[in-house]
Amino acid sequence: MIVILFFLLIIFSCAPKPAQKLEGINYIDVAIVDGDLSLSYYKENPLKAEKPKEPPKRVPKCSRGSSLVALWVWRPHLVEDPRFKVLVNELGITRIYLQVRKDMDPKTLKYLKSLGLEVYLLDGARDVKINFPISFINGLPADGFQVDIEPYLRKDFNLKREKILKDYVKLLKRIKQNLKGKKFSVVIPFWFDKFYLKDKPLLEYIFRIADEVVVMAYRRDLREAIKLSFEEISMGRRFRKPVLIGLELFPLKDERHFVYKVERRGLRLVGKYTVKGKDLVFPKEKAGDLKSVRCEGVEGFVLHSLGALL
Repeated sequence: MIVILFFLLIIFSCAPKPAQKLEGINYIDVAIVDGDLSLSYYKENPLKAEKPKEPPKRVPKCSRGSSLVALWVWRPHLVEDPRFKVLVNELGITRIYLQVRKDMDPKTLKYLKSLGLEVYLLDGARDVKINFPISFINGLPADGFQVDIEPYLRKDFNLKREKILKDYVKLLKRIKQNLKGKKFSVVIPFWFDKFYLKDKPLLEYIFRIADEVVVMAYRRDLREAIKLSFEEISMGRRFRKPVLIGLELFPLKDERHFVYKVERRGLRLVGKYTVKGKDLVFPKEKAGDLKSVRCEGVEGFVLHSLGALL
């Protein structure tokens, strides 16, 4: 705790004085995961309870059936591991979202397709951008292109949210317009359903553009993940677009948060909370059951990721 305060005091002392400080920074949320720090700036107190959403009238039900099961692969060379083919069969994997690389070998894509897998290229960043031009993506023999763009990881996201989200939607439109012969998949967190642009839900803009949406609903319990994704599932039905649920398999550390109020004399701790890592991780031993589970309005599941299974 002393280290945190020392770190924050250095930041605050180097920042402009209260009268000149960056406009709107009234609160700072410090997140600590395994000793690493990250900051988020807020105008309003992030601990202040938001107006509770009305609970869904009917949570989508899950029963026995068949679902698409996909896998995120961030390190393409891992598909060469002999265990990869075994996992594909055991888990019923039919699609791979493969991180695109500058030196991407088309042979890797052909190899995956020879296993009967759909292959989507994957790109993204912690800002409103992608790392590769669409012309490069168009030149690779893949079935689709997925973006995992996470502007909400910017420190100033909650200060400039409207502009950032407008730029985000513009980027999605530009990608869709220039993408040729490939389906367009967009990854979003489940809580994107609380954002609006021009009095319309952000989800509506996303679903109008994307060919499919993957919702990161990282929870240990599948029913809870489906419940959290209710708005996205409903929007998918409305626009007749497939919705997939992303599940985390990697063990996660607890995330401790300390919220400080920026005052004339410095920083004052106003609250703290902890996000338990174990509550966000879907059990690996249950991953093989997903191919035999069918949830209303859900096309399938995406596992994060191959690295967690090898």
